[in-house]
Amino acid sequence: MCTNLPAACSQAAARAVLPCPDQDARCPTCGAALLPIGDGAGDGKGTGAVRWAASSLAVALALGAGWNWWPQSAPADAAQPSGAMALATPAALAVAQAASALESEPPGVGTPNVFALHGMDVLGPVLSGELMEAFLTQEGHVEVHRSPPDPHGAVLVSARRPGGLRQDIRLEFDGGSAAPSDASLRRVSSTSGADLKDNQVLVGMDALAVIVHPDNPMDHVSLAQLRELLSGRVVDGSRLGGLAGPVRVKVRNEAADSWNLVWHQVLGDASAGAELQRHDSDAALVAAVGADAHALGLVPLSAVGSAKVLAVVDSTGSVWKPTPEAVATERYPLTHRLVMQMPAASSPVALRYAQFLAGPAAQTKLRSSGLASASPVLIDQANAGPLTVGAAVKLPKDYLALTRGAQLMTGRIGFASESAALDAVAHVDIDRLARQLKEQASGKPVSVLVLGVANDPGGFCANRSLSDKRAATVADVLTAQGVQVRVVRGVGRFAPAPAVGADDAARERRVEVWVSDAPVRQPAPFKCISGTGQVAMVGGAASAP
Repeated sequence: MCTNLPAACSQAAARAVLPCPDQDARCPTCGAALLPIGDGAGDGKGTGAVRWAASSLAVALALGAGWNWWPQSAPADAAQPSGAMALATPAALAVAQAASALESEPPGVGTPNVFALHGMDVLGPVLSGELMEAFLTQEGHVEVHRSPPDPHGAVLVSARRPGGLRQDIRLEFDGGSAAPSDASLRRVSSTSGADLKDNQVLVGMDALAVIVHPDNPMDHVSLAQLRELLSGRVVDGSRLGGLAGPVRVKVRNEAADSWNLVWHQVLGDASAGAELQRHDSDAALVAAVGADAHALGLVPLSAVGSAKVLAVVDSTGSVWKPTPEAVATERYPLTHRLVMQMPAASSPVALRYAQFLAGPAAQTKLRSSGLASASPVLIDQANAGPLTVGAAVKLPKDYLALTRGAQLMTGRIGFASESAALDAVAHVDIDRLARQLKEQASGKPVSVLVLGVANDPGGFCANRSLSDKRAATVADVLTAQGVQVRVVRGVGRFAPAPAVGADDAARERRVEVWVSDAPVRQPAPFKCISGTGQVAMVGGAASAP
């Protein structure tokens, strides 16, 4: 006899126990792999399965009883793990030991190790299945098989270890409806403290694209105009450089992660208009825009298809296209992160899958699908900026001099408002940067420049001082990890007033890391004269000769 039915299956609701003719038996309703049950006598298989279950229970108790795995909050100056998956913490060591224990005491042949991954609609069924097959093959599994979607839309990927242990992974395409306790792929704002957590593994970078019909002459839209449209105001397309007539706005349903991003990055405190036309999938939204010359939609960049993508104007007047460089540096205003969210009770196999997604083989495949790399890369200065710099932007002279001929390292190192304390995931981001910088310096001598930016409330000198403290915070962490930093400099703000909007302001609370092939020396302290005539010297202490 067999059991192990998923909760959503009608057979499970009926508490069914199904016939189990062989070790590959599956539920006739949902396609789930079935778990043989019985007294286990005679062949030793039951005993192996019991040992495996006991090991699993021990792992769960270890994680719950003594270790706080990826705590939700920690002092800003506390030492953080070396990467989200680092093996330096007691909890991560427990997970590694758990994986080893489970593999050394596998269930009997035919007893599947089953777990589910949620939110896989972020990648789509084809790419999700291909990546999981590649992962299982890399793990040493054979007979890798992917089933067609079941009546609930889930895809089961099955494989077998040479010794007989079967591994079944159920890929759930449930978007933002996955529970916090589920291992799931999520789209999260890179500037929202509510979205960024330290139990997330960065998989890639994507962005919300603003799309219109290919025949629409509109070529850009501002964040302020998008707020108007999303809040339900009737806007004539001719006012935006498009076709005359009301613009019809199309968005995802409220359960989708992409709608949560629209809310955080565009609407803010405004209420969504009741007239918004909502869609259950990105494909349906793109198709609806393609069929309506007066439509405007917001959809992940990796899903735009043949739609026309508009440039976005930020609060400083700078015009940004969602180019791979602008997304990778997180400067395009609607950039977001694709993360694997890993709750404390996650399967060790799920943890290794998250590591696989962040690794080179999966990253190559993800880039080919339209996502920007999760790994830091160097961007030429000419490709790092907007299409047009806003009239309100005044780049500091020392910033221009220091970055001339240098390359910008992708990634955003963020901070809390009016603070030099790193935000929720910045420690992990710096760890990735440090590994890449050490690799960069191993082939040839380079100069590493750490430049702080601040456009927080306060005067010119206050922002210069705050940006210098932010740069020093990052330089200290990099230096502790073996990176030789040549320049530490706070350059203040790039616009004469604080940015408008929570996300705009958060993007200006950052540190940039630049790399130059030429030797660069620490500049002299900056002489700052406040509005009251007070003189302050900011910065000037070199971190390296």
